[in-house]
Amino acid sequence: MKGLEHFEKDSLFDRMDADEEKLVMGKFNKEDVKSGEYVFKENDSGDTLYIVEQGTVSLKKLIINDYEKTLFVATEGLVFGEFSFIDGKERSASAFAEKDSVLLSLQRKDFDAFVEEHPLAGAKLYNNLLGTIVNRLRMTNDAYRDAIRWGIEATGAENLNFQNIITESINIRIGLNNNQILEGRILQLEQSEAGYELIIAEQSGVITLVPYHAINSVSVD
Repeated sequence: MKGLEHFEKDSLFDRMDADEEKLVMGKFNKEDVKSGEYVFKENDSGDTLYIVEQGTVSLKKLIINDYEKTLFVATEGLVFGEFSFIDGKERSASAFAEKDSVLLSLQRKDFDAFVEEHPLAGAKLYNNLLGTIVNRLRMTNDAYRDAIRWGIEATGAENLNFQNIITESINIRIGLNNNQILEGRILQLEQSEAGYELIIAEQSGVITLVPYHAINSVSVD
């Protein structure tokens, strides 16, 4: 197993001494993943944390119409899978091996056992993981906001008077070009060099980004 010198400085091992690092690494298992394989997929269950020892893993979010947006690329030394590791809920994104990769994996039960055996080192490990999560949330928010800003040629969104619909919190029904129907409220209309996009709060509570070019019809309840 490689040493820790190539791991990100604000990683799980920040402020740990050599003995603590060795104890932590003893809880990890090694996994090989082939290029083109998924480590896990969005909405899978799972409570395992991963570190990339070798290779590259992309974290991808399904946005709309089978389009996956890369939110984060984990290269050597970077951590991924931290959200489900903490809360035990479904995976919020898919992890895809861009090349043959060697991963270090830590299951939550092994983490809990480590914390019980070594409370001081466990507290450091937990705090470092929370710091990683905070940084990732900031990165993911920026990436998600820009998720559809890629080569879209769109004009004329102002003709639908979306700004008034947003201000009045009016419920709308949007028909997409793929025959999908979205119902809810428009939270925001954004414009970039690529064009326009809507941020919609669906009635189910899901937040969806929709490029203007994908809209076929709009009706107001």
